[in-house]
Amino acid sequence: MKFLPLFAVLFVGGLFASDHIDGPVTTKHAVSDLTDLYAFPSPSTPGRWTLVLNVRPMALSDSHFSSKVEYRFLLREATLAPGPAGTLKLRTHEASERKITIRFDTPEDHARHTATCDAGNGMRRTVEFNAVDARPDSSGLRFFHGLRSDPFFFNSSWVGKLISNGKISRPYRSNTMNRMNALSLVVELDLDVLFGRQVTYVALAAQSVARNGTDGSVTPLDRVGRAEVTNILLHAQRGDADLRDSYNLERPFRVNPTRGAAYLERFRRNLRLYDAADGKTDWNEGKQGAFAAMLLEDHLLINSAQARSRSPRTGYLSIEKDLLRGIRSDALGGRALGEDFMDELTTFTINRNAGSRISDGILAPSKAVSDVFPYLAAPDRSVLGWIKAKVGRLAIGSR
Repeated sequence: MKFLPLFAVLFVGGLFASDHIDGPVTTKHAVSDLTDLYAFPSPSTPGRWTLVLNVRPMALSDSHFSSKVEYRFLLREATLAPGPAGTLKLRTHEASERKITIRFDTPEDHARHTATCDAGNGMRRTVEFNAVDARPDSSGLRFFHGLRSDPFFFNSSWVGKLISNGKISRPYRSNTMNRMNALSLVVELDLDVLFGRQVTYVALAAQSVARNGTDGSVTPLDRVGRAEVTNILLHAQRGDADLRDSYNLERPFRVNPTRGAAYLERFRRNLRLYDAADGKTDWNEGKQGAFAAMLLEDHLLINSAQARSRSPRTGYLSIEKDLLRGIRSDALGGRALGEDFMDELTTFTINRNAGSRISDGILAPSKAVSDVFPYLAAPDRSVLGWIKAKVGRLAIGSR
């Protein structure tokens, strides 16, 4: 094995604590690795939603998408139903499913690459790689694909101690993702046009698949919904089987019940570890089981009606928290680009928001996000960023 500088080992190990590099298979085929999913009301276009899917961790200036991989946003309307232990749950409806598909045309010169975003209902748009879509078409659809600064931020050492030892460390400023880029897909659209009617609760997941050019069949490669499900909530302790690749290959909204039992047991075991980190028990068995069940069919939850009313109640897991309390949620849900969801997740899993906020010390992305489409910051072009990405990719054998 070639010698790697200590900082490279620490950096690469830290990435495993995010949805970046969340399984051996996607690590080796990084263009299929779905790192993060975001959903938020469009800052520059009231009434529309922005969906962001980031792929290919540690992307370089010459990184690009592949015509062999397509990406899908999958959305379903959801309704409330009674859940265990006095909770409510959202039941997704397969008949309402809408699929936004993104396919690529990738000639040898990647500056000439194009991608087509097809959302159905007459919403279809083709744009060039890295080109900013100046204005939506008549349906309101806007689309971007290109290299952007990775908005994910966290302190890998702090998170590593929590997931491995159940230890809460003192917060300090050390953003593992500083100067890192990703390939980004950004779709802005009106959800009521997508569904053909006004909708309220919507469940959102994303998936990468390989399409067989001969018969058109597809092979699933990766999926993502809520951030940190694989590498924090499904984390394997020493001696455990790694469930991440299996979990990533599950069909969104339809987890195999045989394998689902193993995922649920792992969720509950890790939730008990994090709950004990502050020396107190804040989760009872009923609420813990209900939260684990929410995590199983992994998707973001958004409240489209609240975006129309400009509700101030936002936040990662905000709808889930209300449902666990048995309350019909008026929260917006989703996940914003600059949101400190890591602090939100760790605080909720450790003390169920019954105590003080717990922080890793990192409060914002390395580059500020924008209120102008496509909302993500321009990519880092520094020599230090290039070296950091090259060493990281070399260390994990990423393509």
